[in-house]
Amino acid sequence: MCGITGFFSYKNKIDTKKYYEAHLKISHRGPDDEGFVYKNENNQIEYLKGNDTIQEYQNREHIINKSPSSLILGHRRLSIIDLTSYGHQPFVFENLYLVYNGEIYNYIELRDELKKLGYIFETETDTEVFLKAYHCWGVDAFNKFNGMWACSIYDKSKDEFLLCRDRFGIKPLYYSFIDENLIFGSEIKFVASFFDSLKANEQMVYEYLRFNYINHTNQTFFKDIMQLEPNSYMIVTKRGMSVYPYWDIEKETNISKMEIEERLNNAIKLRMRSDVEVGSLLSGGIDSSTILGIINSKKFINKFQTFSAVFQEEKFSEKRYIDKFQTNNIELKKHFIYPHAKELPLLIDELIYTQEEPFRSLAVFSQYEIYKNIKKNSEVKVLLNGQGADEIFTGYTEYYFVYLVELLRTLKITLFMKEFLDFSSNRKLSKKVLLKQILISFVSNYFRKSDKYAIFTKKFSLSGKNRKKFNDLLKNSLWNSLTFSALREYLNYEDKNSMRYSLESRLPFLDYKLVNGAFSLENEFKIKNGLSKVVLREIAKGKIPEETLNRKDKMGFVSPQEEWQKTILKDEFDRVFSEILANGLFDFIDEKKIYSLYEDYSKNRFSDWSFIWRVYCLYKWKKIWGIK
Repeated sequence: MCGITGFFSYKNKIDTKKYYEAHLKISHRGPDDEGFVYKNENNQIEYLKGNDTIQEYQNREHIINKSPSSLILGHRRLSIIDLTSYGHQPFVFENLYLVYNGEIYNYIELRDELKKLGYIFETETDTEVFLKAYHCWGVDAFNKFNGMWACSIYDKSKDEFLLCRDRFGIKPLYYSFIDENLIFGSEIKFVASFFDSLKANEQMVYEYLRFNYINHTNQTFFKDIMQLEPNSYMIVTKRGMSVYPYWDIEKETNISKMEIEERLNNAIKLRMRSDVEVGSLLSGGIDSSTILGIINSKKFINKFQTFSAVFQEEKFSEKRYIDKFQTNNIELKKHFIYPHAKELPLLIDELIYTQEEPFRSLAVFSQYEIYKNIKKNSEVKVLLNGQGADEIFTGYTEYYFVYLVELLRTLKITLFMKEFLDFSSNRKLSKKVLLKQILISFVSNYFRKSDKYAIFTKKFSLSGKNRKKFNDLLKNSLWNSLTFSALREYLNYEDKNSMRYSLESRLPFLDYKLVNGAFSLENEFKIKNGLSKVVLREIAKGKIPEETLNRKDKMGFVSPQEEWQKTILKDEFDRVFSEILANGLFDFIDEKKIYSLYEDYSKNRFSDWSFIWRVYCLYKWKKIWGIK
C-alpha cells in the first residue's frame, strides 16, 4: 500500500523542486520509503532519492538537485509484503518502469504461473509479480489480478505511458492534462499543486447538492482535475490519450450457497496475507461480523484485534451486538472508539483536507476517528472491512422496494404479496406506508426534479447516469450501487481516512470472484421472507451471535448526526450559515434561499438535515481549498 505521483510530457519539462514539494503532500501514504525514476537530458533513466529514501539507496542523487525533466515517476511506500529493500519502487523490468499502489492478493499463485513460463523472480513482493505479469500478458494481466491497485507503467521502448485502476475503484488515481502535460497522483493534493488557482466544478457541486452524488463520474469537484474511473486503463501516446475498460461481470450458472461461501472464505484468506499485523473493523452488523466469524472458524490467525466506533447515545450504538461476539479458536481483543460531535469543529478543516472533496455525512468522521485511534494505540497496519457486502447482497432498505417493484413488473403477484406482508411485519411498517415507499422508489427512478429546493440560479443537466446492465430491476439497482453510486464514494472515504494514518484497508466482499458469483445468484437467494442478505445469513449461521444474525435493521458507520446538528453543533452551523448569507456560496446558488431553508430547519419547518449538512460541508470545502 503506497502513494504514487508522476509527470509525463512529449513537449515540456517540470521543475524537480516543485515536483518534490507537491510529492511530499502525500507522504502519509507511505512513511517507510520513497523513490523516483527520472529522464535526463540524454533520454537516459536515472534512479533518484528523496528525504525518506531507505539507507540502501542513500548513495543516489536527490531529486531536487536535478534539472527539469519530461518524465518523473514518484513513489511513497507503506511496507506490507516483503518488508526488505527489495520492495523499493519505482520497479523496473527490461524497458518497463512501474509505480504501483495496492495489493495483488493472488500474487503467489501468479508468480508460480509466471515461473512456469520462464520468468525468474528476485523478490518476495507482489510488485515484481505485477510488472512481470504485465510484461507477459499486457493489459490482459489486469483480469488476472485479484486485488486493489492504481498504477503507472512507462514503456521506454515505445515511449508510451499507461495508467490503470482496479475493477471497483478501491484505490484512487487522479490526473490532469495541463498544457499538454500529464500530471497524476494518488491524491488530488499532488495534482492541484500545479494549478495557479483552483476553481469549482459547477456540475459536480450541483449534483452533490441536488442528488447527493459524489465520486460517480470521471470528474472531481475541482475543475480540470479528473479521476481515472474504476475498471479502466489509460494509454498515452504521441497520438493522444485513450481510456478502455478491461473487465465485465460474467453470468455463471448453478451458483450455490456452498460456492458463495467457498469464495468468501478464500477472499478472506487471501486478504490475511501480510508481513505485518492484520486486524479488522467491527460494526456489530452482519457483514463485518461474518468476516470475524470466518476468521475464527477457520483459524486463519491465532490472535486478532477489532476496532469499533460506538456512541454514548445508545440508540445509535451497536456496542451491545459487538459485546456478544465471542471467539473460541482465536484470542480476540476488542477496541472501542467514541467519536463525539464536540470535536468536529476542531477537526473539520483537517477532515475535509484529508477527504479533498465534500462528503455527505458524519459517517466519514466516525471512520476517521477509528483509524486515528488504531494508528495511535496499536501495531495493526492492515484492516479488513465489510464494505461492499451491501451492494452485492442487498444490504440497504431501498433494495426491498426495488425488489417488490420487480415482482410486480414480472407479474409475480403471489410472491409479491408474501414479501410485502413479511417485510411489513419485520420492519413494523403499516401497509399504507410501505405502499407509499414502493411508489416513491418507482417514481424516483424515472422522474426527478432538477432543482427541488429552488436554490440554483442557472439550469443544469445530470452528467452521470445510472447504467442499465440487467433487465432485472434489483440486479440493476445493485450494479448501479456498485459501479455508479454510492460504493465508489464509500471506497474513496475509506482510502483517504486509512491512508491518512498509513493504514491499509482490505475489502473481502469486493473480491471479483465473489462479486461475480453474487450477481449470478437469483434474487430469492438475496431477499426472502422479508429479510435481506439471505445467502450471507446462511453462511454466517453458527459463526456469529444469533442477535446479530437475526437483525432486521441496517446501521453501518452511523452517527447521531441529525441530533448533533440541532444541539452540540448548532452554534457552529449558525455561524457558517450566517457567513454563507453574508459572503455567498457560488454565483449559481441563491444564498438567500439557502439561509431561508436553514432558518426553517432551525425552527423544525424543514426536515432535510442531509441537505443542510451538504451545504455546510461545501462551504467549508470552498474556504479550506481556496476555491474560486
